[in-house]
Amino acid sequence: MAEELINKILTRTDLENRLAYPTQSLGAFPLLSQGHNSVRFDARDTLGKVWNLKISTRAQGHPKPAITGEWLSLVQEKGLRVGDRIVLTREVDEDDEVSYEIRTEHMIFNVWAPVQ
Repeated sequence: MAEELINKILTRTDLENRLAYPTQSLGAFPLLSQGHNSVRFDARDTLGKVWNLKISTRAQGHPKPAITGEWLSLVQEKGLRVGDRIVLTREVDEDDEVSYEIRTEHMIFNVWAPVQ
């Protein structure tokens, strides 16, 4: 069963530094709730390429989650721009194996089109 974790229009900060991640979706990364401040995970894009990403939170105050790792390489390879959209989903199969998928999209004529 797939669960959408983030569906976000990209900002300049997302494209130049790190992808801001919604705090309410942190439950998708159980190790973060077990005291870890960062977790590495792989996300497969629509072409099957695997990106090694890292989600981190602050130790003090507001967690302000962010995704880094190969994020900026993904931005560059896909040619992402401000206003594009990213969709990250988490899937758990029948053996309780977890996988993540990342989809990138441009707005073309008021329609979201996948970026390959």
